Amino acid sequence: MDPVYWLLAQADPFLIAPYRWLSDPVAGWWLGSAVLCLWCTILGEATLALVKRINRAHLERQLDEMSQGQAKSWEALKAGDRLAYKGFNNQANESFGKSFFMQVAMGSSSLWPAFVAMAWLQWRFGQVSVPFPGTQLGMSYATAFIPMYIIMRVLWSLAHKHLRRPPGPEGSPGK
Repeated sequence: MDPVYWLLAQADPFLIAPYRWLSDPVAGWWLGSAVLCLWCTILGEATLALVKRINRAHLERQLDEMSQGQAKSWEALKAGDRLAYKGFNNQANESFGKSFFMQVAMGSSSLWPAFVAMAWLQWRFGQVSVPFPGTQLGMSYATAFIPMYIIMRVLWSLAHKHLRRPPGPEGSPGK
């Protein structure tokens, strides 16, 4: 058996449980998918936190090299040393590029649970047309899951920002 399908089969009893919480299969599908989106978001954020922690020192070195290169390039430019300016500026640009793409890679590490969820949804619901609430229109699991996942990520981000705000003057969260 393909290891991916083996993994999906092992996770299936846990992943399918929220889909069975309601007796109505359509409502159950939407609730189960919302819960799946939440789980993907939480697992993705945990992965991102771990990746940031592992790479923090290296990223800080890259950012320091970038700042030092930028500062030295400005000093060289003010001193009229065009050759030194170009050398330090190239060093700063290289450090910026490395830190930028490292941060992009770290950010994308939070998305892997959604891809696993999509594989599971294909395995479990690939041949099912999901009814759009209040209509007779049907759609694929992907057409429903992807916007739900994006909405869940946005809601998570808003909730996270709200919960991390310092308290206002009355001790309540600030606006």
